[in-house]
Amino acid sequence: MEAITLGQIGAGVALIFGIIKFIEYIYNVLKKSTLDKINQNTKDIAELKNEVGVLKSEVKDSKEERLILVNGILACLKGLKEQGCNGPVTEGINQIEEYLMKKSHD
Repeated sequence: MEAITLGQIGAGVALIFGIIKFIEYIYNVLKKSTLDKINQNTKDIAELKNEVGVLKSEVKDSKEERLILVNGILACLKGLKEQGCNGPVTEGINQIEEYLMKKSHD
C-alpha cells in the first residue's frame, strides 16, 4: 500500500476548492441573470399597469362621448321628424332607441 503524501492531499484539497469555486461562480452568474430578468419583468409589469390604467380611463371617456353623440343624433332625428320628415328618419329613431334600450339592460 502506498503512502499518501502531503502533496497529494494538497492537490486534492486544491481540486475540491477549485470545483467549489467554479460551482459558486456558475451559481452567481445564474443568480445575477435571473435577478436581472426578475427586475426587468417587475419594471415591465409596472409600466403595463400604468398603461392599462390610462387605457381604462380613455375607454370610459370614449363611452361617455359616444353616448353624447348618439343622444345628439337622436335629438336631430326627432327634430327632423317633428318637421315632417319620415321614412328613414323614423327608422333611425327606432333603431337608436332600440339600441339604447338594449344597452341599458346589459
